Amino acid sequence: MPKKKKKKRLGSKLLVWAPSRILIELWMRVVAFELTVFGHRWAYFWARIISAVAWVLMARLRKYALRNVDLCFPDKPLAERNRIAKASFKHNVYSFFDYLLVPRYFKAGNKSPYFEGTADDHPFFDWYKAIEPGFNMTLHLGQFDICCFNIGQDADHKPLMLIVKEVRPPLLDRWINKSRAALGNEVVHADEGGKVYLRAIQQKRKCGTIVDQNGGDFAPVETFFGVPCTWQADWTRLVLKRKVRLCYHACVRVGDRFQFRYLEPEFHDYGPDADPMQIIRDYRDWVERIVREHPDQYMWVHRRFKARKDGWPDRYKNLNERLTAEARAGMLDVPDFSPAEAEA
Repeated sequence: MPKKKKKKRLGSKLLVWAPSRILIELWMRVVAFELTVFGHRWAYFWARIISAVAWVLMARLRKYALRNVDLCFPDKPLAERNRIAKASFKHNVYSFFDYLLVPRYFKAGNKSPYFEGTADDHPFFDWYKAIEPGFNMTLHLGQFDICCFNIGQDADHKPLMLIVKEVRPPLLDRWINKSRAALGNEVVHADEGGKVYLRAIQQKRKCGTIVDQNGGDFAPVETFFGVPCTWQADWTRLVLKRKVRLCYHACVRVGDRFQFRYLEPEFHDYGPDADPMQIIRDYRDWVERIVREHPDQYMWVHRRFKARKDGWPDRYKNLNERLTAEARAGMLDVPDFSPAEAEA
């Protein structure tokens, strides 16, 4: 079925139209300078204020976050679900400020007092230095780009090929990529699709990427916190056909400050006859475990469950109402899918 052409919104057009883009980027430079000029404590002070204001004014994103938390953590008290969603707003704002701060406090090939990584003799370093292809998978939690610094801090590091989507306006994309380069990565935009991954495999490189729960309306189905959803799964075929070793890694923000701790990585190897969906389930299980441990640092504002196959309910309908147990159960009921069958 041919994909429908998406109409560009007015906001998207303004970000690329030269006259408006120049004005927007000039304003961005002034604001970024004022918010970070006195260092990370000053920047995080303003980030807390901005997140509190955004929680009130950005009603739709607030409702997305609350709906996602209601779907994924139905057993938690309402007050705790509210706290998690609100805290995630703050960590989202922190993450943006981090991109502005990283080039000042991180330098590839050097340790940083703001990052606690693994010991120099950890098996992780044998994995990433081995001349074999590997995918370094992470998730939208904490500062998901700074976790790459566990590689980048090594004076003898081989740059991780970081596969990312281009963002707009171009100035923001340059800021983010400057930050990623300071962490020791080689940044590659994902517009080439699977060719990027194939090139990394052929060069026996390690590449870093994030797999989303929103794989599109025609992607395979698995659950996320018990909620059926589509998953990006094309990469699993490469894992099996090209014998790619997987490493799942993440880092979290320590407390309410510009300080980061790398979590224990998890490795997976699969034979050529493995079930591609088992790879998805293993990744899903790891993501769920990390999110349960650090729920307030996960990016709940994304519409994780927006894909809708035929007969699927709209998980983002009636956003002004909080989910009851009955309403949630209705959103889990999708045709031709049984979580029990998937786990068999």
